[in-house]
Amino acid sequence: MIENNRFYWSILKTRTVTVSVQPRDSVKGVVFAVNKLIDIGDGRQTVFLDHVDAPQGSPRRPGANNELAIPFKMGNLDFVYISRRVPIVRDVSVLISELYKEAKVERIVPEVISPGDLLVFRQGDEEAGIRMVDALRLIYPEQKQSRSGHVL
Repeated sequence: MIENNRFYWSILKTRTVTVSVQPRDSVKGVVFAVNKLIDIGDGRQTVFLDHVDAPQGSPRRPGANNELAIPFKMGNLDFVYISRRVPIVRDVSVLISELYKEAKVERIVPEVISPGDLLVFRQGDEEAGIRMVDALRLIYPEQKQSRSGHVL
């Protein structure tokens, strides 16, 4: 039955098809903020990373496997870690939503990172492998308005 150019779900149901909807698995990883970026020439960049973690009051599971081997190179990026704290493997989306409530998070390609961006790492499928899941940029509402005036 079509009314006002819309199909009703009850019309589209069939007896032989089962539909299952499940939430996407959460990505557990380590989040680093880009503190400084140095272009050393020859297509390589050195990125200084600082660990991003929840406030001290957040609960941590004792005895959880929180070790993650962090790479020192990836693509054309060399990483230097300046944080003294040990990185903790956490649910990335929950951590970012806790710390940056007023900011909008956008995915970017790693080639255009700048200070203030976030890099997310997680353990790969193989034991020794590590991979960068996302490069994220935080956009605050006041930045968006000020940037719109400079567009040609």
